Formats: sequence, C-alpha cells, structure tokens
Amino acid sequence: MVNNSVKVVAASALATFGLLSAVSGAQAHPKYPQYNMVSEGFPSTVDWDSNRAVIPHVQEKVVFSCEAQGDGSYATVEKAVRETMDPDHYPVYTTEDISANYGLDGQPMMVWTATLPSSHPDGAYIPESRCQTVSARLTNLSYAFGLVTPEQVAQLSESSLVGRVNGERVIFLSQDPENASTRNVIFTLKPENAQQAATTLTQFQIGLSGGIAEGIGGPELAVEELPPVVE
Repeated sequence: MVNNSVKVVAASALATFGLLSAVSGAQAHPKYPQYNMVSEGFPSTVDWDSNRAVIPHVQEKVVFSCEAQGDGSYATVEKAVRETMDPDHYPVYTTEDISANYGLDGQPMMVWTATLPSSHPDGAYIPESRCQTVSARLTNLSYAFGLVTPEQVAQLSESSLVGRVNGERVIFLSQDPENASTRNVIFTLKPENAQQAATTLTQFQIGLSGGIAEGIGGPELAVEELPPVVE
C-alpha cells in the first residue's frame, strides 16, 4: 500500500483535474468495518445481512514496481496483477501477475541512476528512493482515476506535460500547460534530461502508453528509436 504522502499527491492531482467527485464513496458496515476499502472505488456485492458465506473480492489493476537491476540502478516496471481478497480474513489476499495477458514483458519504462539534491533531513534524493516514490505515485494515480488496464493507464500519458516548479524542470500531470505545481508533479528531471525536456517527455509518454496514446512520437521521434527514460 502506498504511503500517505503519495495519497496526498494523488488527491492533489485529482483536484487539479476536477475529478474528485468521480471517486465513489461508501460507508463502512459495522459487521465488516474493514470494508472501508469500498470507499476507494470497489463496488460491494456483499449482502451484509445475510448468513451466507462472503464471496472473496477479485480485482485486476495496474501497478508500477520499483525493481533493482544488476548494474546497481533501479527501474520502474509496469505490471498487471489480479488480487483476490477474502473479506472474512482481511487483509489476507493473494496476488497473481497477469502482465503477459496484456503484452507487458517486464521491460523498464524508466531507469533511475541519478542522485538529486534535496532539502529533506535524510539528505540527497538517491536513485532507489526516487524509483520507489515515482513508481508508487504512478500506481496510486492510476488507481485513483480508476485506470485498471494498460490501455486505460495510457490516458495518463496524454495529460503529461513539461513544466517548471521551484526552478526545476519537471514532468507533471494536467490539462493546463501553465498549471505545474508541487501538487501535480510526477518527477523532477535531472540536469541532462532538463536540457532535452521534450524528448524526455516523449520517452516517458511512450513508456507509459506503449505508443498507443494519440499525439505521441512522430517521424523524428519514432517509438522504436527511443529508449526508456534514464533518470
């Protein structure tokens, strides 16, 4: 589960889009108080007043995993998973990797190698922490918008833009190119990528969408010629 800071980022991005009202809400039932999760977008099929066995809840979704690479770098990898959750034994659930069903081959969409300065008390923003934060942020954004297949997640690429926040070049999520802020930043570009921000954005969009989203690439930026973003 993603941490609270990432949830705040997702909520802020949702507010930017004006879509918070689209996220469904529901009251927890006293018989199963753990079903607060229903408010996160899971329609409940449970008959709370019945004595019949509760049917386990199954959902499929896209997650972005941060994985260590053999050369010491870290990579963000898009995956599709099927989770089976038993309400009578919450939070026990099983997870099955179904990426192959969607043509996801486990290749990195982003590789993290650079350390960026940070004002955080823990010090510099190292590749591992950057990878974990952005991977969790993408997972949470996809979930918050109800994007549960790779084809649906590709919609995020269509609203990904380059902007500037606190003097740094960033990739952010908005329909307004002038709306970059700390609330909707996906990640900060390292200096080398900041100098070629348009290309880096295209690399990110292709990595996120597999090239299926409209308005990405072109004759000078063919999908097969662009490697994953290296940050």
